[in-house]
Amino acid sequence: MGLGLSLSFLFVVALLHDFGPEVHLLLHYHAADRPELIKLVRAHGAQDLIFFLLLIGLLNAIPGASNSLVCILVGLCYGPAIGLAVNWLGNVGGNVACFGLIKHLSFSKHFQQNRILTNLMQHKHPLVGLTLGYMIPIVPSVLVNYACGQLKVSRLQFLLMVAIGMLPTSVLYAFGGDAIMHGDLKRLGVIGILIVGLVALRQVLGWKRHRSAN
Repeated sequence: MGLGLSLSFLFVVALLHDFGPEVHLLLHYHAADRPELIKLVRAHGAQDLIFFLLLIGLLNAIPGASNSLVCILVGLCYGPAIGLAVNWLGNVGGNVACFGLIKHLSFSKHFQQNRILTNLMQHKHPLVGLTLGYMIPIVPSVLVNYACGQLKVSRLQFLLMVAIGMLPTSVLYAFGGDAIMHGDLKRLGVIGILIVGLVALRQVLGWKRHRSAN
């Protein structure tokens, strides 16, 4: 975890260095600067793309870390298509790395008794529950990966769940970033509603499980 945080910090520093002109423009922003800002942001190449990809993967694998802002920034910088690809690959790669590391780590009793983890482990349809766990932004990926290990899902099942589960938020963040770049408030509103819907889905599923248990 310490190594992951250190690497994440280095990637953030590198990106801040590369985005120096944009940061300076934002700090002294005027409406007339918008075309120049868009031109600068969309001019970044493969090196920063790789930095973003690795940073998304690292933040996904670190317990308690969030990569949502980075995913939105990727959509803002590279557009929805490339943004989606980078977000999805980074999130899938981060979960694969986390799943591999979990086997060599020990977890506290408090972690193992987490209510979300219990819901994942006791879901009526485990594979569906785990896939939904990857989809919902507020569910920590480390909990879903730990549940996958405890339930001994096959490698193929794990990869399919991660690939499907990480797609919705990767799409929403990439298109959200692009909508911010173009000032598309209507599209931002739709994306916001969809993200809230994903979060609400967890609450509904948790309520249904509690009701059936009683």
